Amino acid sequence: MAGKAAQHPQAGMVVIGNEILTGKVTDTNSPFLCKELNFLGLELARITTIGDDFATIGRVVREFSEAYTWVFTSGGIGPTHDDITVKAVAGGFGVEAVRHPKLEEALRAHYQERLTEDHLLMALVPEGAELVEIPGWSFHQVLFRNIFILPGVPQLFQHRFHAFKHRFQGQPLLLKELFLKADEGTIAAALRDAAERFPGVMIGSYPDFSNKEYSVKVTVEAREQDLLGAAVSELQEKLAALPITIVRVE
Repeated sequence: MAGKAAQHPQAGMVVIGNEILTGKVTDTNSPFLCKELNFLGLELARITTIGDDFATIGRVVREFSEAYTWVFTSGGIGPTHDDITVKAVAGGFGVEAVRHPKLEEALRAHYQERLTEDHLLMALVPEGAELVEIPGWSFHQVLFRNIFILPGVPQLFQHRFHAFKHRFQGQPLLLKELFLKADEGTIAAALRDAAERFPGVMIGSYPDFSNKEYSVKVTVEAREQDLLGAAVSELQEKLAALPITIVRVE
């Protein structure tokens, strides 16, 4: 349970839906959230994808809630039989799924004479949940404890996230990139030494077999400018001693 006690807040994401696991639908919400949270300075520590199984949803979301500062779910909150996320999350915490009067009011106003009992399933929230206002929308965002229960439709997921993302503004990661003509086996020891010398720095290596200018991109990330600068300087010094070419540093 290191997430909540970590020096920096961490997030977890639970992607829900048989359609994702069977390949009928491609998950685009995960890469979107990765980029957004990284820009905001909130570390996305784990993503898991699960099917439309009541017990699994409840168990996994509760585990994430206990492990991370914030949790984002994606999928399973519509009016059809497989939209069970809200009830499953409620079950995972031992509470009831209840109609929220504001959501019910919004649904009745939107559908009017077309309203069905199935439409009203979208008014369900885990008991004790709150609503986060989405400017310009009557359908507000459900927040239960530290869990944002979000729709799987990418346009809706992104619109809702943009409405409340200011809550997660932290200390963003600073990034330097080194573009090399090298192979990873030659530079591995230098990267390992730098990673051990600077434990607060994240160093990654990414081969590119199609680029004519460089063959490996090395990324160096830290939350403090001085730490980043020191790590990059030392790494450059180590790499310069190897039979490789540093094409550029950005």
